[in-house]
Amino acid sequence: MRSNLRFKGLGLSVSAVLAVPYVLIMFASLFMVGFFTTGSWQTAFLGIGWGTVASFEIGFIGVMVTGFALATLILPFYQYIRRETPRQSSASSGQSWAFRLLTTCLVLTPLLLVVLRVWGAVLPSSVIELNATSQAMNMASTINTAYREAEPSFTADGRTMYFNCRNYDICVSHLLGTWEEGNWTAPEIVAAPISTEYEEVEPVISAAGDKLYFTSIRPHGYARNVPLLSPFMDVFRLTNMLATGNSSDTFFGGLGLSDVWVSYRMNGIWSEPENINNLAGEPHVNTPFEDHCLFFSADGNEAFWTSTRPGGFGSDDIWTSRRVDGKWTEAENLGPNVNSAVSEHTSIPTPDGRSLYITTTRAEGFGGEDNYVTTRSSDGTWSKLVNLGPLINGPGDDRCPAWTPDFKIFLFDSVREDGFGARDIWWVYFKDIKGYSSAAALEGAGVLLP
Repeated sequence: MRSNLRFKGLGLSVSAVLAVPYVLIMFASLFMVGFFTTGSWQTAFLGIGWGTVASFEIGFIGVMVTGFALATLILPFYQYIRRETPRQSSASSGQSWAFRLLTTCLVLTPLLLVVLRVWGAVLPSSVIELNATSQAMNMASTINTAYREAEPSFTADGRTMYFNCRNYDICVSHLLGTWEEGNWTAPEIVAAPISTEYEEVEPVISAAGDKLYFTSIRPHGYARNVPLLSPFMDVFRLTNMLATGNSSDTFFGGLGLSDVWVSYRMNGIWSEPENINNLAGEPHVNTPFEDHCLFFSADGNEAFWTSTRPGGFGSDDIWTSRRVDGKWTEAENLGPNVNSAVSEHTSIPTPDGRSLYITTTRAEGFGGEDNYVTTRSSDGTWSKLVNLGPLINGPGDDRCPAWTPDFKIFLFDSVREDGFGARDIWWVYFKDIKGYSSAAALEGAGVLLP
């Protein structure tokens, strides 16, 4: 009996010791990843769902199992060191500090998550002051909400828009009337198997609307069918970010880090997405590192994407591959004129192949992330990046350039005054953007996908 009581007490103690870092790590990863991806604490709170709460609680079961498993291993050593005494044996484990701490964590954690979710819904929007010279237009409340809306992409007619919505889902909306009228249909979430409990962002739709590339942290392989794993992906991502700031290593086989996925629309239904590396004819983009923001040249023979793989100049770098005789070449870094020690991502080429629009966090910008353009010379060399100026870049994050297929409208996402709290989609006329003359040479031929 004494040994059994001591085992229970030790098991509870070990579990309690494990529970504290478990709670701290889960909360830190949930909110830090949420803030950096949405640009708003409020929106990070809004991203808390019942699946998040359930995953936290299931994680506690794992903590308890681990605690008692460790207790089984260390009990003989514990007994040898402490020695059994009548006082220690009669202690009630049910009234121990460990039991109280575990109960508190088990009950207060889901309650705190619910409170933060409700608080996020009633908080006033927190925005960044807009540069006074900017005349960018917000796409209004039909498209933008208190959640993250970003990264628009269009079919050939420019009237069907896919974009990142509700933080980590993909939505579709249709334009009725002219662009200036702004009459968009209520966005519809592109349901599973596209949008799931995992993060799905950066959608790029084909001109015909039958192929969808997107970025996701969904697992593949052995972990693909594990339920309620999504909140733990944030832990994997944060661990990788903190431990591998120089992108020299990765943990967990790439779990929690983004990959590019592809789905095909057949008979009005989206197919089960496949990791792009598994598909014949597609570029080999994904690695155990972060790989995302894939775009193609107009002829489909050149791919540009973002990666943290080794061999770059910093964290996120722009990489490229070309299709030669039906085979894609090895990934190649775009070099020091484009990439630097800071982050460069979202590389969208104009149809003539001469200009590449990029987002970066360089210090010479207007603040946060800014949009830039680089041009390619006749010998294939990319020029140094040129900031697109205060028309679209302000003191906050201004990212992810895009445009309508007729080159009339230039879009980007931003957290700024007159927005709805998180990343919103904004627009200006493309003719006012640096690099427009190159794009306008092929006006009406703007196709980003094969």
